[in-house]
Amino acid sequence: MIRRSLLSFFVAFMGAVGAEARADLAVLQVGDGSAALSNAATAGFIKEFVNAGGTPYASIALPTAVSGSNQPITFSGTATSEGFLTKSSTGNYLTVGGYTATPGAANPTGGTNNRAIARVDLNNNGAVDSSTRLGDASNLGNIRSVVSNTGGEFWAGTSAGGIRYTTLGSTGTTTQISASPTNTRVVNIAAGQLFTSAASGAFQGVATVGSGLPTTSGQTTTLLPGFPTAAGPSSYDYWFADANTLYVADDRTTAAGGVQKWTLSSGTWSLQYTLSVGTGSGARGLAGELVGSTPVLYATTTESNANRLVSISDLGASSVFSLLATAGTNTAFRGVELFAAAVPEAGSFLLVGLVGLGYGAARYRRRA
Repeated sequence: MIRRSLLSFFVAFMGAVGAEARADLAVLQVGDGSAALSNAATAGFIKEFVNAGGTPYASIALPTAVSGSNQPITFSGTATSEGFLTKSSTGNYLTVGGYTATPGAANPTGGTNNRAIARVDLNNNGAVDSSTRLGDASNLGNIRSVVSNTGGEFWAGTSAGGIRYTTLGSTGTTTQISASPTNTRVVNIAAGQLFTSAASGAFQGVATVGSGLPTTSGQTTTLLPGFPTAAGPSSYDYWFADANTLYVADDRTTAAGGVQKWTLSSGTWSLQYTLSVGTGSGARGLAGELVGSTPVLYATTTESNANRLVSISDLGASSVFSLLATAGTNTAFRGVELFAAAVPEAGSFLLVGLVGLGYGAARYRRRA
């Protein structure tokens, strides 16, 4: 059923992608460069790059203090499993999870700090709504990722509480969607189906969560057939290039780490090869787009200092990465996502762009 729905989804929309559409990159940067990263609460910024890399052309500062209903959104400076960006199914929002601790507070992942969700409005100059809190306090462990369909509902991946469901502006206890695994990583939506990645117990890769977009407890998480059930892989972010092709970021620093290409045949997913992101480095953040028929991948790497944003055009197992940007002193890159910044003015063109693992349509002005 998953394969059939993905196939119909991609067939219906792939032909609508305009040749002139150009997506830009959003990268979550932890730290402002003023002090070495530690396990204390640290400010975060969404840096905006053209997809050719270089210097970011804009930066969105996530809140660091309470302002009305908005809460701080900070991160542990050294918890590298946090800070993944996703895009809503409608294409209007970016989402990321963090903590309500103010910068400098010790160990934001523990204590009584709430986990919180930042929703960044791509159609309103990057306006941030951080009014949504996960009122389960420290029972959830790290909040690693958040995905939304329309911007009003959220599914969050946590390290101790599994996948949690809540709605915009809620501050109470959340709903645990599935009881196993409780240690989840990156949640996302493809073709109306909720997915998560994990490297816990028998869940070593990408899995479906329930059917469609579940909002109630008791759902079953099912590893995609063919992914391993024994410890070894370390899967984080992922991208469906089409119904039968899936790319997965693996953060191992051996030759097994990097960006894996998986393909579906006769109901089973098989690893074809792993694309290197550099010697001694793996990948965690991942986004992708099709340029013509060529998958182009964007990844953040795992170095503890000066980690990188890279791209790879997948032309086969020996494809070579290109360096797009390097994190500055006392900062680190975490998640990466493709987006198109809405600029409502004359001379716009219709962009039907890749939205997380789905599609959305809006009018945008082409950047110079």
